[in-house]
Amino acid sequence: MKKIKPTILKGTRDFLPLEMAKRSFVMRAIQGIFERFGYVAIETPILSPAETILGKYGEEGDRLTYTWKDRGERDVALPYDLTVPFARYAASNWTELPMPFKRYQIQRVWRAEKPQKGRLREFYQCDIDVVGTRSLLVEAEVAKVIVEVFAALDIGDVIIKVNSRRLMNAVLGKFGVTEKSKEVIRTIDKLDKSGPKEVGRELNELGVAEPEKLMALLSPAESMEKTLAKFEAFDMTDLDELFRYTDLLGIGRDRFQFDPSLARGLDYYTGIIYEVVAGDSGLGSICGGGRYDDLTGLFEIQAPDSAVTEVSGMGVAFGFERIMLLMEERGLLASVKLSSDVLVTVFDKLETPNAVELYRDLIRAGLNAEIYFEAAKLDKQLKYADKKGIRFTLIAGPAETKEGEVIVKDMEKGTQETVKRSAAASYLQSIL
Repeated sequence: MKKIKPTILKGTRDFLPLEMAKRSFVMRAIQGIFERFGYVAIETPILSPAETILGKYGEEGDRLTYTWKDRGERDVALPYDLTVPFARYAASNWTELPMPFKRYQIQRVWRAEKPQKGRLREFYQCDIDVVGTRSLLVEAEVAKVIVEVFAALDIGDVIIKVNSRRLMNAVLGKFGVTEKSKEVIRTIDKLDKSGPKEVGRELNELGVAEPEKLMALLSPAESMEKTLAKFEAFDMTDLDELFRYTDLLGIGRDRFQFDPSLARGLDYYTGIIYEVVAGDSGLGSICGGGRYDDLTGLFEIQAPDSAVTEVSGMGVAFGFERIMLLMEERGLLASVKLSSDVLVTVFDKLETPNAVELYRDLIRAGLNAEIYFEAAKLDKQLKYADKKGIRFTLIAGPAETKEGEVIVKDMEKGTQETVKRSAAASYLQSIL
């Protein structure tokens, strides 16, 4: 039978044990912050009816969504993000959920795009969302969560770019844009990638009067105060209220950058929008999201009409893969090790029962330990421990067993000490 080449698709990855240890470390840190703020975990199906996913993001989102027909000729899709599946989830379970409902979700999503650094076809997102209230205190709390997550990950130089879709729509209205506002917003969202010349050409094709003046108005000034001053003629109440709340929550204004050109190209955003960047990393957005007033309302709410008074939602997605790249680049994961701290070696078959009993004692003591499964040469067992980053190995041959002792070898320091076998677990506990 012909051997199968063990390949994977471009844009997908295998993760070696140490990589998984690092990813688990970061996920646990993020999850811990989410739970500190009262967000609860949910999970939604990977496979969805295509109508659940399609038509919510805009033309590009639909193009990048994986869809196919299953054996029952049903149109099926993989999730493009976690926000739309959450909106469906909220509509399906409305009467069972405390409103407003705060959830977090850490799952894979899929996008059919060309793989490159920081962009994959299969990747994780870490989302928080609140549904069931229009209060701008939600936006402020989400900003606080963003700051706390990156502080926990030792990424202290994050900037939260902020804008208002309502403000942007008002600005577009002044320039005569009404019918094609979503198309224009998607085009403005390309400014960083395509540049003003190309974006200006596309805006002109969309019928925007004086696109150069529009882009000049939307360009940030040299300070946030001067940028805000450019829009004094517009209704800025949502941004003013947001900053009052963030001040009260202790988030310094230096954490924010008001960027009136920030668009977040997805169609479902309606209010405050965020995009988070870290210093001069060059990785682009590592977190983003915003307010969506109508998304959950696209689904039939499974509750008595009188019980549903507010379906607006707000949330952000943390770009887990880019966060991992950033932390690796900055050396923030160098100290992460695999889980085992101790390896019990097996000297020979006669000593195997003694080794198993020693292993049992370490387990009872709550130590992260493992035992080598075979009576192999000691050098081979030590190489195994070294490859897994196990710090301590326990060695007991006939002489040590006779004296009721065990050799504790510190693989990091290259030192060893002989201790009483009965005290081995407590000795290791005192160090670890």
